[in-house]
Amino acid sequence: MQRVIKGIVLIVSFLLVFGGIYYAKVRYFNPGTLTKEKNIRYSNVPTVFIHGYEGNSFSFGPLLRRLERENIAKREMTIVVQADGKLTIEGKLKNNNDNPTIMVLFAKDVTDEITQSKWIDKVMRYLYKQRITRVNLVSHSMGGVSALRYLLEYAGEKTPVTERFVAIAAPFNDLEIAEDTEDIFAYELTENGPSGETPIYQYFDQAMSRLPSNLRILDVAGDLKDGTESDGSVSIHSAFALRLMFQKHAKSYQELLVTGKSGGHSAITKSEKLQNELVRFIWKKAA
Repeated sequence: MQRVIKGIVLIVSFLLVFGGIYYAKVRYFNPGTLTKEKNIRYSNVPTVFIHGYEGNSFSFGPLLRRLERENIAKREMTIVVQADGKLTIEGKLKNNNDNPTIMVLFAKDVTDEITQSKWIDKVMRYLYKQRITRVNLVSHSMGGVSALRYLLEYAGEKTPVTERFVAIAAPFNDLEIAEDTEDIFAYELTENGPSGETPIYQYFDQAMSRLPSNLRILDVAGDLKDGTESDGSVSIHSAFALRLMFQKHAKSYQELLVTGKSGGHSAITKSEKLQNELVRFIWKKAA
């Protein structure tokens, strides 16, 4: 009986692993080009998606599938950052004015944004070598903290210009930016800024003058409306903690609050409200 159970476990494990690889490497790409929509602005500027701690291809996969089905953006490349920082490339940018999207996956989770920001820099330098001069950057949770650190520390020479930056449920003023804590940490955000400052917030305060001046920012938070003023992991006070800094240093700054069940920390990347705002912010033609 134990042999039978072990055999079943092995088979299920194999199917899960194979299914994950199939999803990320094969089904991620579809042949052909998009049917152009009148209200969408198309270009070859890639939009790069960075998941959060313990994220994977399912973090942004459902969103990217919908964008492609609705002829908004085409999934063209996956970049896997291995544990040693080396890059594995799947797919190819095709220069079809299809609003290409690039999913970045981290094979190993790290709990510090310093290492992850260096990995993002490697991704951007690879894209620059592929003659990509402009990108949009969409990030979730810890990925937002790491992406912002990349923009402050590394963006510039021999990296593409980041035109638009989206931070979704990013813990910009938390004591812990990776793993969840038992209680949801929050310093109240006031009209003059947060009531207290964590080390990561203090870093951003000191480094924000290096933010690219032409950057347009969309900051997104979730609120479950359960009394915690949070998405279950990150407080809205933390997600919007850099409001005054962004308003001062970015070319433009906007906020989006996703509420209810759709505003859960993992659910938010799959919400229709977020998708609609991303389309408006990145790809929709001006009225």
